[in-house]
Amino acid sequence: MGNIRSTYIKRIAKELINMYPDKFVASDFQHNKEKVAELADFDSKTLRNRVAGYITRILAT
Repeated sequence: MGNIRSTYIKRIAKELINMYPDKFVASDFQHNKEKVAELADFDSKTLRNRVAGYITRILAT
């Protein structure tokens, strides 16, 4: 069984991928985390990390 992500995390991640497709790397979570922090304004590290992790997961598959 895998992790279930909230709809808003999926929506934010897909919007960022659609708006900035060349900014993210498929296999590098740390790079994606930095780019998410630059491109979007999050109040918490947890939300930023979950969005970056989902982006990494989408691009890796």
